[in-house]
Amino acid sequence: MSHSNTPSSELILDTINLYVPEVVQTMVGIAATPNAGNAHAPQLSILSGVTGSIGLSGKVNGMVYTAFTEKLAKIVAEKLLGGSASDQDVADVVAELTNMVTGNLKSRLCDLGFNCALSIPSVMRGDDITVSAKNASMSVSNTYGIEGCSDVLTVQVFAALEQ
Repeated sequence: MSHSNTPSSELILDTINLYVPEVVQTMVGIAATPNAGNAHAPQLSILSGVTGSIGLSGKVNGMVYTAFTEKLAKIVAEKLLGGSASDQDVADVVAELTNMVTGNLKSRLCDLGFNCALSIPSVMRGDDITVSAKNASMSVSNTYGIEGCSDVLTVQVFAALEQ
């Protein structure tokens, strides 16, 4: 993990690559393996499926998105709940996992002295969901291979230091 004292794209990528697998393993009991990732991802990103989002505000401002395919979201929700999952259950699980990943990122930023608050999670469903943040100086993205599923989890983070 990066040891910089100022948040950077690389620190954000290192942080999500540490905590996404930890959250998925702890909560769902399956392995999530990070791919190479992009610490300088394009500002415009297209996400599909069941997408959770949470805002960061304070010394760091931005958005964190977690995009699960419909199939992957259902698998994860059913494993976490131990049985069948309704559409609302799936949305609730995606919101909670997004909250846990973002909470760990917030904790790391606070440890560096960059205090910020989180918004309430929201969940969107659909194909070709376009997300961007024109004021973000950092745009980070990675996909995570999920044990037992050919689909991947995508995490996209847009962030900027408070001016």
